[in-house]
Amino acid sequence: MTTTSSHINNYDQSTYWTAPARNFRTSARLNLQHFLFQNTLGYLLEPAVEKSLTNSPRSEPLKIADLACGNGVWLTELHSHLAKTNIPAQLDGFDINPVNFPDAAYLPASVSLQKLDIFTPDLPAEIIAVYDVVHIRALVSVIPNESTLKRVFSIASKLLKPGGFLQWEETRGDKFIAEAPSQQVTKSACEGIIQILQGSLQQRGIRNDWVDALDTHLEQFGFQNARLLVQEKRKQDYKGWTEDYLMVWEELADLFPMKAQAPSASLTREAWVDMFATAVGETEQGVVVHQARIMTAVGQKPQ
Repeated sequence: MTTTSSHINNYDQSTYWTAPARNFRTSARLNLQHFLFQNTLGYLLEPAVEKSLTNSPRSEPLKIADLACGNGVWLTELHSHLAKTNIPAQLDGFDINPVNFPDAAYLPASVSLQKLDIFTPDLPAEIIAVYDVVHIRALVSVIPNESTLKRVFSIASKLLKPGGFLQWEETRGDKFIAEAPSQQVTKSACEGIIQILQGSLQQRGIRNDWVDALDTHLEQFGFQNARLLVQEKRKQDYKGWTEDYLMVWEELADLFPMKAQAPSASLTREAWVDMFATAVGETEQGVVVHQARIMTAVGQKPQ
């Protein structure tokens, strides 16, 4: 099943998910996504990075930036982690959409969240070359090609001190797996939605192959000591991942035209809503949707 003549082919992920309409529901999903990532990875800072940064005496606090930080949950959890060993840190989050930021009154003193379009040509001078770590997670939806990937590398490199680390955790946004607990349970609606979304990406020439070789891309850009850690998602988390994706799929209904507006559309909003409801029913019978694994890439800016 593929889609043609549908608004989804005009889906601009970089603007859709930063629109003001992405509100408390999106923030709730980001909290769920964070803890699902953590269940898979088992760390906030990649262990070798953390060891390198904390094993020797420091004259100033660690400075860590989180790009596209969402609601800042990774930073607030990192604050708690570092506080256990009395490691002082300045933790700065940047996101184009501040609607999900907690009020500063409820944030740890070490955490600052700021509105910033990281793709702006003129980044603030005060954040250039000051960070020990730049962290990125789940940015795949705004990287349609390798040209944009290089821009992200360039931005991270600008923010890092010489010798600082880029740590990036990612999944393949163009690959989903629907699994049923038995042959007696159908998964056709979930598979249909996956095919529609993958078809839209393919029509626009978007592939996420670069995720599987993120370490190689880091090396080619000029980062040193690049490495890639691949970790399989836990089966006991599949239901959580499924619910995370269902929240995304539900919001995509707005991308499809109403039947009254476009009676000849290959897929109307009403049809999507019906398919989504059927997919939810399948998940209630045990069907799960996941992306199999998470990749963590680490690279170091040259001294």
